[in-house]
Amino acid sequence: MDGLPGVGPHSHEFIEIVVVESGQARHETQLASRTVGRGYCAVLRPGHWHSWRDCRALRVWNIYLGTESLHSALRWLRDSPECSSLIRPPAPGRVVERQLDDPTLVDVTRWLREVPPRDAPGGITYASRRVGLLTAVLGALSTASGPDGPALHQQQPAQLPAAITDTLRLLECDVARQWTLGDLVEASHLSASHLSRLFLQATGMSPIAYLARLRAEHVAADLINSDDPISEIGRRYGWPDPNYLSRRFRQVFGISPRDFRRRYGGAVLS
Repeated sequence: MDGLPGVGPHSHEFIEIVVVESGQARHETQLASRTVGRGYCAVLRPGHWHSWRDCRALRVWNIYLGTESLHSALRWLRDSPECSSLIRPPAPGRVVERQLDDPTLVDVTRWLREVPPRDAPGGITYASRRVGLLTAVLGALSTASGPDGPALHQQQPAQLPAAITDTLRLLECDVARQWTLGDLVEASHLSASHLSRLFLQATGMSPIAYLARLRAEHVAADLINSDDPISEIGRRYGWPDPNYLSRRFRQVFGISPRDFRRRYGGAVLS
């Protein structure tokens, strides 16, 4: 980003992880604005906007994690307690942040430089190398401390039960389906109370609230990246009622879908 005063609010339909290798900037998200520098990392969920202001010799690495890769080559992320906490949705509006110490940052940037391009020849050799290097990078990020103080992982996070990781995958792979708690109970072979309790412990919300969060993220991404009518976007992700869509979207992003698009749609360099 050398030579640019900043990059305006923008978002993606996938998880974006940013790692600052050098320089300084003002990093803005829905609920926070902080001056960041070398070693700063942030995890942006789909649909969550962010911007860079007052950039000074800023060099940033971007890691993009799509839904398909999270359920195939990188599905181990769900099985690692630390990494699972890295990619799970935080409280509405908040962004997962980390601060790498210098030795770890040197390792992470070296691994990122060695990641083969997606279209590299070599078949399985290059694909496996990509996965291996990304595994090392994400492992380092997941165990780093927060930007404001001591390490976040004072205690070892609990391993997620297989029934919960399977339920997460079901919801994430088909957000438009009109899931009921009964559907998820049948798929998980757990009682409704047991499933709800384990899911709450793992994510901080109920399965149906988690589904609503996923839908809101997909809607937000499409509001920013397309000109499709809001009602059409809502139907696409399981919310055919525009009033209900607006109410649930506001619970996650704090404003209506129309205001969100007006404020953050059509991201431009600034």
